[in-house]
Amino acid sequence: MLLIAQICQFSVSRSIALTCTLVTVVTMTAGCGGNAEPSTSTATAENAAQNPNASNTSAESMGTGSVASEKTTQSAGSSKHRRDEVWVDEKGQKWFGNVPMDAFFDEPYTIGNNQTPIAGATSVAAAANVGPPVVPAKSADTSDKPSTTDSSMATAPPTTSATASPASSEGDSWPALISLMSIEEEVKSIRNFMKENVETVGTYNSSMLMIPPKAAALATLAEIAGQYPEAVSWKDDAKYIRDLAKQMNSSALQRGAKDQKRILGLFEAVTDTLNRSKPAGLEEPPESDSFAEVSEMRLLMMRMEEAEKRMKTEAGTESTLGSKKEMIVHEASMLAVMAKVVTLPGYGYEDDAVFKGFGSDIVTASQAIKVAAESNDFASYESALSKVATTCQNCHSKYKND
Repeated sequence: MLLIAQICQFSVSRSIALTCTLVTVVTMTAGCGGNAEPSTSTATAENAAQNPNASNTSAESMGTGSVASEKTTQSAGSSKHRRDEVWVDEKGQKWFGNVPMDAFFDEPYTIGNNQTPIAGATSVAAAANVGPPVVPAKSADTSDKPSTTDSSMATAPPTTSATASPASSEGDSWPALISLMSIEEEVKSIRNFMKENVETVGTYNSSMLMIPPKAAALATLAEIAGQYPEAVSWKDDAKYIRDLAKQMNSSALQRGAKDQKRILGLFEAVTDTLNRSKPAGLEEPPESDSFAEVSEMRLLMMRMEEAEKRMKTEAGTESTLGSKKEMIVHEASMLAVMAKVVTLPGYGYEDDAVFKGFGSDIVTASQAIKVAAESNDFASYESALSKVATTCQNCHSKYKND
């Protein structure tokens, strides 16, 4: 009995079906104190259950035909032999007790150590290995589905946004600094201001000093809109809006009807263009223009100062932070955009590490302001706003007289 169990153990990795059949035969013939022998129908049924192809392939897996083995077993049952006795019947068939010897492998140790997976099954060794799981053979209910291990069905890993658009992962890209909605909001605000303050000489004269920073901001946002990955409704005409706003600051404004009419004419052209009714006869501007050409640094600094003061006065307490969240996010976006623009080539400081460091600090603080506002974290909001004020003071102390 011990020898049979060892042989079954060696052959388990080679043929699961054969082992189960062998255990059944041994148990019924010589195991657990019983001498009952299996009938031909029982042995055949169990063999068929473990191996559906036994009727065609049993000669290969067992060494002889199943029918011949069963007949020999029946004839052998007429005489009693010891369990461990090796003997030969009248037909030359060798037996071990009441079990035919051709049921055993000739070299059990070699076979037992063979770890080669059987076709269509997962070997015990493969299942124990660390690594990708071995896909088992397709079962009957999935036979019409393609195998997941078929290399022809392999697909590339999904492309993430980071790999699809490297620029989108940059902390100071235009979309990271300002949303398309905020661009539209600022342009609308400038448009409303101009409509209220340039239509008559009187309103123009009283607001004349406020017009240049508005025009500079409009020119800057129009240039950004032309570069933005998403499109505003007027993106195709952004270069015209940028050029019209640039012309508003082509010379220092003077009080009186002359400059009032000039600014009003430029503003009306801007309005028509924003409404997708670009006036005929407009001079064709370049596709792109440097920020330094369309927006004076001094005027952008004035827009930065306006953003800082508005956040400080309108949302300077914990109780007002939540109600002014949209305003804070917008003004912080404008602050970040202007801080980046003035460090770009053309303004004369693109190679100045100290100046660019100040600009970078303001961008970082502006982003922190937006995060704090969104999360209603007044302590962080106040700290970031204070950082903006300190950085601006330090920058002015070093560069204001340059």
